[in-house]
Amino acid sequence: MNMPSAAPMLSVQGLGMQFGGLAALSGVTLDVAHGEFVGIIGPNGAGKTTFFHAISGIIVPTSGLVRMDGREMQGKPPEAFCRAGVARTFQTPRIFAGMTVQENIRFAFTFGNQVGRSSLIDEVIEETHIGGLRGEIAGSLPPARQRQLEIAMALVTAPRLLLLDEVAAGLTESEVEDVARLISRLRKQYGLTVVWIEHAVRTLMRTVDRVAVLHFGRLLADGTPAQVSEDESVISAYLGEEVAQ
Repeated sequence: MNMPSAAPMLSVQGLGMQFGGLAALSGVTLDVAHGEFVGIIGPNGAGKTTFFHAISGIIVPTSGLVRMDGREMQGKPPEAFCRAGVARTFQTPRIFAGMTVQENIRFAFTFGNQVGRSSLIDEVIEETHIGGLRGEIAGSLPPARQRQLEIAMALVTAPRLLLLDEVAAGLTESEVEDVARLISRLRKQYGLTVVWIEHAVRTLMRTVDRVAVLHFGRLLADGTPAQVSEDESVISAYLGEEVAQ
């Protein structure tokens, strides 16, 4: 696993995003160190996915800076973020439903940073436990398998920073635990820095190193899972039921 260095891998400073008169993000500042595992929680509409869109090139923030290893990235297209080592998943898996599992992963591989290393395709397929599904049509897979496929598609681009957006959505409790274990193992195996947005808060709290809480587009709290779960402002804003138990 990558050891933390003095300079953060991801540095977000004063990030703001306006949609007309709506401030989806306002002054969000967050650093993520090399090798760190950070969870992001918050109520629906808190700005979590907008934050991911801004740090992966899908949208251009209205204000603020996004740096990868000190290099300014805001305003660059998604493919530039991918070349810089950023990969992400989405709330609803973005797979090619009519293509096979193998075809999906081969297509994702063409956008990555290791085009000459085709062995990565087979390696990632096996490591994400979908080796027996290579010929299956992606759209026919159950939700948990589609999540695994999307994670594999992200991994095969050879990222350094993996952004996971609610990969537990639509899964059973046991499947949520399975995906958390998978993410933890892959993080260590590939030396990844991971930022994970999730509503399965108790699982996330047991898994990550640090938790950031967004509320109405602002950073409400940032600390260890224990610190955040005892923060009165978080308990009040997030109803307390998930983070305080």
